[in-house]
Amino acid sequence: MGREAPVQEQRPIDGDALYRAHVRPIYGFVYSKVGNREAAEDLTSEVFVRALAHMDPTREERSIVAWLYRVARNLVNDYWRAGYAAHVIDIDEMRNLRDPSALPDVKRQNDAARRAHHLLDQLPVKYREVLQYRLIESLSVAETAEKMATTPANIKVLQHRALKRAAELRESDYPYGQ
Repeated sequence: MGREAPVQEQRPIDGDALYRAHVRPIYGFVYSKVGNREAAEDLTSEVFVRALAHMDPTREERSIVAWLYRVARNLVNDYWRAGYAAHVIDIDEMRNLRDPSALPDVKRQNDAARRAHHLLDQLPVKYREVLQYRLIESLSVAETAEKMATTPANIKVLQHRALKRAAELRESDYPYGQ
């Protein structure tokens, strides 16, 4: 008869202690991804709100810490997907927008859209598809791989090659000028 290992009783994790111990590293991680202090603070607090609301307090601390980073990464991805950081307007820019002469030039925007479509039309079908799914539809690498019936590693390669080819075309081939 063998001796059974003693069952180690796990203590519930103290939410306040968890926050104090990990708020700075989580904030640093989030800030490194968004580059904006206010957004990083908001996202960091959201990480802990979500984590504490759904946390299994009997899990080991290292497992909880890994989960905190996963929540943080998902929130950062959501932040970028939602386009919150697409265009930050400072106060001087806002004042200029009151001036009708400072409104966006519609012709210039139309030219930019036409150039983008022209570039996409010149790309091979696979390159065009990967850019459509990843950049325009904001699908993840895994979702894009599933739609294109290939591997995530292949999607990364295709995206890299597509962007490289589009940059080459932009520099040399399109007829619209800069």
